[in-house]
Amino acid sequence: MASCAALTAAGARCKGQAISGGAYCFSHSPGGAEARKQRASKGGKRGGRGRPGAELTALKHDVRQLVEDVLSGQVKPGPAAVAGQLFNVLLRAAKLELEIKEQTELIERLEALEGRQERQGGRGWGA
Repeated sequence: MASCAALTAAGARCKGQAISGGAYCFSHSPGGAEARKQRASKGGKRGGRGRPGAELTALKHDVRQLVEDVLSGQVKPGPAAVAGQLFNVLLRAAKLELEIKEQTELIERLEALEGRQERQGGRGWGA
């Protein structure tokens, strides 16, 4: 395969491989600008799988505060234990919500791939 014909901001040649039948890699192809824009937009909206959301950050803050209150004697251990159990329920619900979101995204991506395959004449995967 040929190397990409684009130059980097530093003036060096791009090290990517050119798309079949083209002079540029995916990152520099003028025809791929819209696809790159959509991917960047989607990535910004998702926020990453490893970063906690605002709700999880607030929940962690509340748990830390409860720990401090128990250790300082402001909250009795019994009520704190019940609150801890309820915090655990909230954490499990947040995890389930994330799993559902990820599954939904995977289903959407799979449906898009299947639709693209059908539009290309129904060729099998890898054919």
